[in-house]
This record gives sequence, C-alpha cells and structure tokens, in this order.
Amino acid sequence: MELTKQDNTRNTSSRRPQHSGPAFFYAFTYADRADWLLYGVGGVAAIISGAGFPVLDLVYGYWTTALVSVDMTPSSLRGTTNTMAGVCLGIGILQFITGSIFLSCFTIASGRTTDRLRRAYLDSVLHQDAEFFEKVGPGEVGTRMIKDVGTIKTATGEKLGFMVWALTTLVVALIMAFSRAARLAGVVFGVVPLAFILFISSGYLAAKADARLLDVEGQAGTLLEQILSSVRVVQSFAAESFLVKKYDQYLDQVRNVLDFNVWANGVPFVAFWYGSQLIVRDNLEVGLMFTVFWNMFNAIFAIANILPHISAIRDSILISTRIRAEIERVPTIDVRSTKGDELWDSQTGEKINISIEARNLTFSYPSRPDHKTLDDVSFVLEAGKVTALVGASGSGKSTIASLLLRYYDPSPAEGEKSTGGIFLAGRDIRDLSLPWLRSQIGIIAQDPQLFTASIFENVAYGLSGTPWELPTSEMEPNYQERLVDAKIRVEYALKQAQAWDFVCKLPEGMDTRIKGGRTGVLSGGQRQRIAAARALIRKPRILLLDEGTSALDAETEQRLMAAIHEEQAQSGMTTILIAHRLSSIQNADRIIAMTNGRVAEQGTYNELMELGGVFSALVRHQASAGQSSPSSEVTVPDSMNKKIETSSATTKFSTPQIPLYRPISTVSVAKTAVDDSMERGLLVKETQIPGLTSRFFRLLSRYGQWILIGVAGSMCIGASFPIAGWLIGSVVEGLSIHGDDEQVLREGRYWAMWFLVLSMVNIVSSFVAGFFLSMGGARIDRRLRLTALSSLLRQEIGFFDQEENAAGSLTAGVASQASHVSAAIGLVWQQLITSGGNFIGAFILGVVLSWKLALPSFAPVPAILVTAYFNIALLEKYEHTLQKPLEDASAFASENVDAIKTVAALGRENLVMEYFDKTSAQKTTKTKYLLGGALGFGFGMGSILILSAILMWWGVELYLTQRIGLKNLYATFEAVLIGAIAASRLFTYIPDMARMIQGFRAICNWEDRKPEVASLDVAKAPALEKVHGEIAFTSCTLQYASRPKPAIENLNLVIPAGKSVAFCGPSGGGKSSIISMISRFYDPSMGTISLDGRDIRSIPLEEYRSHISLVAQDAVLYEGTFRENITLGQTSIAQEDIDRACRDANILDFIQSLPQGFDSPVGFKGSQMSGGQRQRICIARALLRNPSILLLDEATSALDAESERSVQEALEQASKGRTTISIAHRLSTIQNADIIHVVEDGRIVESGSHVELLAHNGRYVDLVKSQL
Repeated sequence: MELTKQDNTRNTSSRRPQHSGPAFFYAFTYADRADWLLYGVGGVAAIISGAGFPVLDLVYGYWTTALVSVDMTPSSLRGTTNTMAGVCLGIGILQFITGSIFLSCFTIASGRTTDRLRRAYLDSVLHQDAEFFEKVGPGEVGTRMIKDVGTIKTATGEKLGFMVWALTTLVVALIMAFSRAARLAGVVFGVVPLAFILFISSGYLAAKADARLLDVEGQAGTLLEQILSSVRVVQSFAAESFLVKKYDQYLDQVRNVLDFNVWANGVPFVAFWYGSQLIVRDNLEVGLMFTVFWNMFNAIFAIANILPHISAIRDSILISTRIRAEIERVPTIDVRSTKGDELWDSQTGEKINISIEARNLTFSYPSRPDHKTLDDVSFVLEAGKVTALVGASGSGKSTIASLLLRYYDPSPAEGEKSTGGIFLAGRDIRDLSLPWLRSQIGIIAQDPQLFTASIFENVAYGLSGTPWELPTSEMEPNYQERLVDAKIRVEYALKQAQAWDFVCKLPEGMDTRIKGGRTGVLSGGQRQRIAAARALIRKPRILLLDEGTSALDAETEQRLMAAIHEEQAQSGMTTILIAHRLSSIQNADRIIAMTNGRVAEQGTYNELMELGGVFSALVRHQASAGQSSPSSEVTVPDSMNKKIETSSATTKFSTPQIPLYRPISTVSVAKTAVDDSMERGLLVKETQIPGLTSRFFRLLSRYGQWILIGVAGSMCIGASFPIAGWLIGSVVEGLSIHGDDEQVLREGRYWAMWFLVLSMVNIVSSFVAGFFLSMGGARIDRRLRLTALSSLLRQEIGFFDQEENAAGSLTAGVASQASHVSAAIGLVWQQLITSGGNFIGAFILGVVLSWKLALPSFAPVPAILVTAYFNIALLEKYEHTLQKPLEDASAFASENVDAIKTVAALGRENLVMEYFDKTSAQKTTKTKYLLGGALGFGFGMGSILILSAILMWWGVELYLTQRIGLKNLYATFEAVLIGAIAASRLFTYIPDMARMIQGFRAICNWEDRKPEVASLDVAKAPALEKVHGEIAFTSCTLQYASRPKPAIENLNLVIPAGKSVAFCGPSGGGKSSIISMISRFYDPSMGTISLDGRDIRSIPLEEYRSHISLVAQDAVLYEGTFRENITLGQTSIAQEDIDRACRDANILDFIQSLPQGFDSPVGFKGSQMSGGQRQRICIARALLRNPSILLLDEATSALDAESERSVQEALEQASKGRTTISIAHRLSTIQNADIIHVVEDGRIVESGSHVELLAHNGRYVDLVKSQL
C-alpha cells in the first residue's frame, strides 16, 4: 500500500528579501511606495532647507560689498539692504515650511519602514532551529526589537533627514565658494580631505568596538530577561544584589567597549574643528573675498553638524548587518521549507496509524559535541500502542522526544561518522514535511508554557496546523461557524484534561486571560491540564507525555490517563510516555529502559521485572523511597486496608492534638510595614518636569569629574565663536583700508595669528569635550540600568503578574530607556552645550559692542527658545506614545521565543506573526505630537533668516545715522547671528532630548514605585532574635486581583516550629498560595501571618527571607556557572559545603564529570540538562542555605526513582531541627510528615498524621485510594 503523497502546496509565509547592497540601505528594502513618497518629499524639503544658509552667505556677501563700497550712497545702501532683507525674509518663510516637512516625513517614513523590519526579524527568529536558540535568548531578541531596531529607525529617519540637510548645506556652500573665488576656495578646501581621512579611520576603529558591543549587550539582555522572568526565586533567595552585580559584570564589558569607542570618536572632533580654524587662518593670510570665507566656514560647520548624525548612522549600519544576518539565516531544520512528504493511506485518503522506529541513533548537542547524549539507540514503537521510556535523569529520554519533533536532527559526536535516524512508517522523518510532522504530534511537557491570552485561545492554539484551525480574522470564510466549532472542541478537550471544573470557576470561564510563560496565579497542575487539553484537541496521531502529569494529584492524573486511553482506543494514536513515576506506566504495551544514552532493555512490565535488570532496579529504588510497589505507592497499615476499600467518606476532620487556630501573641512594634508604606504613600505619581530636572542633575553630579570637564570643554568651544565674531569685525575693518596695501597685509597677518591661537584652544577643547562627555554617558548608562533593575526587583510579585509588566517588555525597557539618556549625554550634549556657550557669549559680546543693535535683534530669540521647549515637550509625548506599543511587541516576542519549542511543536510560527500583525495594526500613534514638534523645528530654522533680515535693516539704519561704527556693526551682527544660529542648532537635537527625558522619566517612575508587599526599614524594626520557625495564620484570606473568588479563605492554622508539615489535595486547591504567603510573595487580603509570634510584615523582607529556602516546582537557572547558580550570591562558602549540598541533592557526580566542574557554564536556563538535573541543582541551592524554614513545592516531581530516593533522604535529613513545609501530589513523599493538611477550594478540610488521617477515613483516604 502506498503510504506517501507529495505535498508542495502548503501555505508558507513569504520568504525574506535578499539584499546584497550596503548594510545601511537594508532597512529600505522594507519600504513601500508610500514610504518612498514620504522619503522623496522629505528629501526635497531637506535639500531646499539645507540650501538656505549658503544662500544667506551669498546675500551677506552682496550686502558686505555694498556696505564697504566707497561709491555707495545712503539711499542706494538702504535700497540694497531692503532687497537683501526681503530675500532673507522669503528664504526664512521657506525654511519654516520645508523644515517642518522634512522632519515629519523622514520620521513617519522610518517608523513605517522599521515596523516591517521588526516584523521580518521576529518572523525569521520564530522559524529558526533549536541550535540558533542555544546562542540567542529571549532577552536578546527583545533588545534587538526595541533598542536596535529603534536605532535604525532614528538613523533612517530624523538623522538621515539632518544628513541630507547638512550635506546640501555643504555642497551648496562649496559650489558658491568655488563659483565666487575658485582659487581661494581650492586653497582652503585642501584641509577637508584630511578631516575625512581622520574620520574614516576613527570610524573603522569604532565599528570594531560597536560589533563587540552588540554581542555583549545581547548577552546582558538575555541575563536580564532570565532575572525578570524568575522574580519569585530571586526574592525568595534574597539574590537581588548578587544578580544585579552579575548584570553589572556584563555592563562593565559594555563600558569597556564604549571607552574604546570614545577614544576612536575623539579623533574626528579634532579634525573638523582644526579644519575650520585652518580655513579661517588661510583665508585671512591671503586676504581674499569675504563671501568665500563664510561659504567655506559654513561648509565646515555643516560637516561638524553631520558628525553626531554620522555616528548614529554608523551604529545603525552595524546593527543592520547583524539583524540582516539573522533575518537571512536559513536554518538547517527549516519549517518554512515546502519540501517533504505527508503520510496517507493511498486507497482511502485517510491518515494512517504511525509506527516509530529509531535506527542506530547517535546524537550530541551542538554546544557539547564531545558528549554523546544518545549512543547507537535502536527501538520500535508500534502504531497505536503505548510505549514508555524510563531511566535515570539525563539518560536521553527527553532527547528522543526532541529528535522526534525535529528540534534537532541526529548528529554524531566528535570523531563519529554514523548518526542513524528516526523513521515513521518506514520513512525517515527528514524526508517528511516538517509542518505536517509536527501537526501529527501532541506534547504534554513537564513544565508547560502557556501564552498571554485567554484559556480558550491557549487551548485552541493546539488546533494550529489542523483542519479545525482557529480563524484569526472575522473576514475569513465561515468565521462564526468555525469559532463555534472551536469552542465546542475546546470545551471537550478541557473536560478530557480534567480542567473544565476549575476553568468554570474562573471569573470569565474560558475567556479568562492568563499571563504567559511559567508564572502567573495558575498552579503547576492547572497549567499542566491546560497544556494537556491543548495537546488532545489536536487529535494527534502521536501523543507524547514528557513527565506530562508530574504536577497533578493522583486522582486527577488517573482521570486524565483514563481519558487518554479512551482517546487512544477510539483514534488509534501512538502514545509515548516519559515518566519517573513507574506506577503510571505499568500498563504500557512496551517499556524501554535507558541508561547513559543507550537502550538497556525493553519489554512489557512483567518481562522486565522477571529479567531483573535495569528496570527492576528502578522499581526497587522507588520502593525503597517509600513506594512499596508500583501498584501501591502509599504505605497503608494492614488493619486499615479493609476500611479504605469500603469507605468513601469525605467528612472534614482535624485532629484534637493539632489545633487549627490559637490566639497569636504579637511583639510590640510601633508600626508595621503596611503602616510605614502608607505613611510614605503607595500611589505612584508621574514625576513632573521640575523634580525630574533636579534628580537628573543629582545623577550628573555623581560623575562630575567626567561631566564637568566635558562641559568646560564644550563651553570653551562655544565661547570661541563670539570671539571669532569680534575678530571678524576687526578683520573687515582692516580689509576695508584703501590705498595702503602694506597695512592690509599687516592687519591680515596679525588677526590670522589670533585665529591660529583660537584654533589651538579649540583643538584641545573639542577632544576634551567629546572624550569626557562620552565617558560620562557610558557610566550613566550603566548606573541607570542597574537602578532600573534594582527598582524592579524590589516590586511585589503581583506587579509582575500584570500583563503590561511581562519580563520581555521590562527587559527591553531597561535597555532602551537607559540608552536614550546616555546617547544624549555624549555627542548631543557636546553640541547643545557648545550652542549654549555660543548663545551666551554672543549675547554678552553683542550688548557690549552695541546694545542698540543687539537688544532689538535678540528680542525674537526668547520666542525661539520657548518654541524649542514646547518642541521638546511635544516630541517627548510622541516618543512616549511609541514606547508602550514597542514594549508590548518586545514582551510578545520574548514570550514566544522563550516558549519557542512549544511554538514549533504547535506549528504556530505563522499564526504568531498574524497575531503580531493584528495587534500592531491596532496601535495608535499620536502623530499630532510629531507634527507639532516638526512645526516648532521649522520655526526655529526659519527664524534665523528672519532675524538676519532684521539685523541688516536695523544695522544699516544705525550705521547711516552714525550710531554705530563699521567694526562694531560687523562684530555685533556676527555675535547676534552666531547666537541665533546656536539657538537654532538646538532644534536639530530636540528629538534626542525628547527621548532622553522620556527614558529618564520611565526609570524614575520605576525607582519611585513603592511595592505593595512593603518592607520596614531595618532601622525601624526590632532585631529578629533566634528563629524557631513557628508560623501561624490568623483569619487569612488571599484574593488575587484577577480572581473574584478567594484562593485562600479564612485560614486559621499553626505550623509548629521544627516540625515537618505537608499540604496535599487537588491541584488548584490553594496549596501553592499558602507557600506564596509564607514567602511574602503576596500579603493576605485579610488577616495576619506571624513568625514565632511576630507579624511578618513587621520584619524587614530581606531579613525575613534570609531564614527561608524555597525549592519550586519549576527549576530556575541563570546564565553563569554551576557554582554561581548553587551559591546564588552567598559569599564565603567553603567548597566542602558546596560538595555536601550537591552530594545530598545527588548532583555532585554529574557536575564533577563536566570538563570544568563547578566552573562549567549551565547554558541558557540549563536547557541542555534534563529536568531532573536542573531540579537537583535547585535542591542543592536550597540545602546550602541552611534555612530555618524549608519550603518544598513539588520539589522531587522531576526526579527519577533513584534520585528521588537519595534526595528524599537528604531532605528528610535536612528537615531535622527546622520547620519543613511540603507540597506534594505523590503522597508517598509526605507520609512521614508530622502533620498533613488536605487543602481543597482554598480551605483545609482535614489535618493529622498519615496514620490518623487513614483512621479517620475521610478526604485523605480518597487521595490515597487514587494512588493504589
């Protein structure tokens, strides 16, 4: 029977555009016709605007000629002046119009273009293979999407517009200079090539530094995302300081690269300023036409204006190169490939039951090529049967699942040749269509990842790639019918997964939105059941459970497995169970036992037990761990067996020996943390500009040694221009001498000497200013990032539960907001301070030389400055409207990249992009703010020429009435004009200032926010004496903000000091909520919790948590070494203590087998290790802390039987002398607890010891029966 049918017509997303041109132009390949029209209109406007100042020089030259001419009568001079003033006025109005147009057109066009670039980047990333994500984490993707694409947006927008504007000024000025006096222009132009050579050489050095900077910032972003996505672990281990310091180590590398970059960038400052002074000097030595001097000076001024914008464009080129490489990267395993077959029954056209065969399978992870994870593995999984894979953690079970889903393809270890393969129905899976293959597989993972969406959507995502796929748009055919059908299927799947009951209790049922990732208020069992529904709704041909029921209580697990068996019987799907709990796989049709990456033995349960090999040893280990046999996990006294079999009572019960409530004695505390926080005010108000300004200058004062020297250098440069204006007045007077050529030459040489002195001062000043301000900016960037991270880690867990505070969004926000501030402090600040020095010096000089001309002429300048202020305010608002959608996009991208294996398994890559497009289309950008800012910019540019017209007209009137001399007229004219030009230059950097203010405001708001779970200052709280560990709940109710029904209701409970207390019950009953309140992740909505009789809110948080260790169900590891992850900030820890903790956690041998031992890197979130290995590292971390209170939230659920036995023994040993609080579904792990509480629907329904609860024959007995 033919089983294959070629299918190359599958829908795939469009291939990314291939581009072979310069990197800077890569972003423009994403521009459409409307964008090109905007760029065209903006370019023409920029060219017209850029020609304005050279035309002013031409007008100025004609006016000067008329002014010094001996033949010019007063009436003729007035006529010429009026004509020139009228031309200036007309050009000024044109400048206002064109300046407004080019800024708004370039900004809008770049925003539209980079939106598509951002989309293309995310689209490409989502379609990459697993090897790509071993090097690139979600934090790096978020940083690329906001910070890096934002840099490209700025460079291809306003910076490109200013470049066109400045280059036009340069070209037109040179044309006019050469047309007026080619010989002089040729002489003085000789310094320009030298300046460009110096700039290009420095640009090469800076480019090398910037390439390294991208790598380091990407690594820093990945670590930052890891920290912000695991705040519970960070806070419970008081690891904030350690992780902030670790993040600082990455930022230190960033600073070192930036320091090198600053040295490289210092060269062109000297080149351009020195070049401008040489032009002045050479011009004066030959004493040629004044117009040429100003045109050439304007040309150099244009080059100086280009410098900051070229720096931004250079950065964008490097970023574009990196982003382009990732967009155009074709993965080895390409889900977008249209090649491959689909397996069908050629006679009926129906799908077939699929057998799975592994042939000589060898595999090593790309990051560990010298280590064989699988070694010559061969087996057959029969179609329609249940096959179980068992073995110790790290034996290769989950790797087989990864190869089956084609996250990786088989690859040999170093020195090996054969790789083998996996075959479906006799066909190598590498020859099958990858989207089709994954659509045939449903997976339920141990630590399932959900998405930020409703529960309905999360389950319906399982329909991706199936005929019943959820429609994404109301415009699709039969939208309503398909939506109704999807809801019916989702409801049925939730019932199959035993999730329907708890979903119905949520505020909006299936439509309740949940937060993605592995966090949020859903318990581990609830998340696992939603993931099970997501897998079952696919009607898969292959169902893969990779410890897929480890977080479920026994009753729920039994019902779920029964539903899976029923589905299998109906559909004939092939089922693969990967499990450590051997009782859950004893009915499997076939069991494959693995050890050290090899198949040790295989057969049925009875066959393997009779064989007495690896499998039977696993069973014995599990029995010795307290599980008497795979069919009887919980030890039950013989005298009670009959009672358990015949009773189904569920009467609530509490033992008289352990009261659930007693009055709590409290220590007299003046104020609790809540009182203290209310005194300070919990409401966060947006920081207003005055307060923001003072805080900003306080920040600058911390780096005064850098900033003050840089400011002084910039002020020196700024002051040199008014001085140059006075020198020019003197030169004009000297050159106006008639009949004495020798005197003219002496005047020329004399003033040229002073220009030379001025140029030497500027050489030093320009380098000092650029170097020290950029150095200060780099250090401020580092401090702001650390401040932001520290502020965020102080917040309560509820803050991170909010959808808008997703880890991806915060990660991108920390990097981008800080960089907005630091970027402005470098090159931009030098230009602004220089302009400020220009303006102040020019005003003083103008008033001194001729207040009659200066004061009326300066009168419009305040209006220019006021316009600049409102311009900044409007553009800051515009940037603010852009930031939130970008942060949302980054959070969305980070969430999906973090869950990339889930996205790939569900075949959701294209659907994720459709959702991204849909949400991106809904964002609203306040273009009115941009247009308002652009009008202000145009007014600033046009006002210079209008002011020139006023100066000409009023100056000539004063001159003709002999109220001012020629020298003072020119000097005052230059002073006022230089001051006005300086004010206008502010406008070219207004967008940078707007971004700086918006970024600093955001970081200040994070810093000012007071956490709702507040902590007393250490100085205000009495010292915590020796901790015994008694915890008491008094009338405690906990209600999550997103739930109308309390998670815990009126809890009265005492946990005695030094005792082992366990909580069990159905998943979602409230067990983890109790742990969360003890950890102070949440404070109770009502009631109090005390430690040794003292309200825990009266104890400083860090001190309180220092006595607690938490081992959570989801293992969390950070970028770094094994040593760093185990000690997690603890200092002065002896190696023997680390060894002991790791030995107790049964992870020491594994770590010591690695090439670098404890100093080996764990990799991205420990993804190359098994779940059990990651969990044992977390257990070692908790044991090393030696806490007074040990919290175990399903701590051993991810371990194999042998590891569980040894770890359970270690935990029982560690429990001696301390209060131990455990949550478990596997009752065998808690039967030796001193007290067991059964929790259901937020209440304790029974309490007692294991034997007492069995004797009572109540709800606990029902749980026991479900595990027998």
